[in-house]
Amino acid sequence: MTLDTIPVPRHRVFVLLNGAFVVQWEENRIQDLMTGKYYAYNGEDYGSAIRDYELAQLKAAGCVVEYDAGLVYLSPSPTLPKERGRSFYLHTLQPKQELQRIVRLLREAGLLDRYAVLVREDHVVIRGKDGIAFSDFDEAERARQLLVKRIGEAMMGLAVAFVEVNAEI
Repeated sequence: MTLDTIPVPRHRVFVLLNGAFVVQWEENRIQDLMTGKYYAYNGEDYGSAIRDYELAQLKAAGCVVEYDAGLVYLSPSPTLPKERGRSFYLHTLQPKQELQRIVRLLREAGLLDRYAVLVREDHVVIRGKDGIAFSDFDEAERARQLLVKRIGEAMMGLAVAFVEVNAEI
């Protein structure tokens, strides 16, 4: 990597419970990669390890220059996005081992051509046709209601979820 990047061990870049992408500079101090703001940190707000999908979003936003399995190369002066957005999907609360069962349920309900069933982290999620995220909360909620109505009890735990994204991606 070039001299103008900041290599950081990948485990120090993660997602908070509120969806913010952060880097942990010190034991009790993190920085929001999208806003540049620093915060005190005690571990209670830890959400999940960062995934390649999210790192690709940060790369497109100019916060990340490159990444691999061990390191994330941060831009020393990232170009902050003009606008942040959200990528909506439906979280089934089911583990990834249930993927085929959920695909079968949607197929039997005649909805597999309208929705994509995917694994995100270790859980099964549902997105719009061809795996495209729902455009907003209302679209995701309409899809949730339709799935609950058509499939019934197997979809009762279905919830609208989102990740923060750069609106220009």
